Amino acid sequence: MLKRSRIILIITCLILTVPSFAQFDDPKTFEIGPHVGGSFYMGDINPTKFFFQPQLAYGGLLRFNYNPRWTYRLDYTHAVVTASDEASGWRPERGLSFLTKINDVSLIVEFNFLEYYTGDVKRNISPYLFGGISVFLFQPYGKVDGKLVDLRSLSTEGTAYPVLDIGKYHWELPVPLSFSIPFGFGVKWGVTKHLGVAAEIKMHKTFTDYLDDCGTVYPEQNVTYTPEGGTPTDMTDPTGNYQPFMQRGNSIFDDWYGMANLSVTWKFNMPRKTRCNLSNF
Repeated sequence: MLKRSRIILIITCLILTVPSFAQFDDPKTFEIGPHVGGSFYMGDINPTKFFFQPQLAYGGLLRFNYNPRWTYRLDYTHAVVTASDEASGWRPERGLSFLTKINDVSLIVEFNFLEYYTGDVKRNISPYLFGGISVFLFQPYGKVDGKLVDLRSLSTEGTAYPVLDIGKYHWELPVPLSFSIPFGFGVKWGVTKHLGVAAEIKMHKTFTDYLDDCGTVYPEQNVTYTPEGGTPTDMTDPTGNYQPFMQRGNSIFDDWYGMANLSVTWKFNMPRKTRCNLSNF
């Protein structure tokens, strides 16, 4: 897993740093529009199933088409990810579940396999690869009597702060913020002179193990939550099968989240730079 993460980092760096030496006469353009799709999570509660328990994800993007091969994109996504031991079947005796809301801002570089230009009927479709960096805020919740309960404030593993993991370094952050490496592939299609659509699959390799509020061991003191007029619920060990300091999650591997998106964008041409002709004066 660590080797795979290093490979992803190398590929992303290459995508971000390789310049484009080809010369194109097409004007540079901007595209802006919304995207919508489904999001999912992979981690301690669902380590193996791809696109498991998908939830709604939506947002918007601003794309700068540098030339028909290279594109730079600023992307905002609001996503929800969820999983449970009972549904995934990974460790049903543990009885954990969560729902996490994510707000992500990504800076992405896209490479078109074919020359692509929205509005050109001869170059109106292309598969593409992309990679980049992102920063995101996240908040994990549990459910008690159908209501969402803030797990971070309960400190179910003995700390109220999420942990940022980069190599051998670990930092507790005062806000639920982390970084990720988004990457994936998709297909673009220029429908009209200004309208374009794209479908893509995107994965985020995060640097936190707390998307699911599960990452280390059971604390010395279990945490309970008592809804108004209800009975106490053990949020740390719902099934009562574990003792303090037994393994609750796998602290070696960080969490992932991904999504399948469909975007619709509108193209704006940037004005070409023209030089002043002194012979006209």
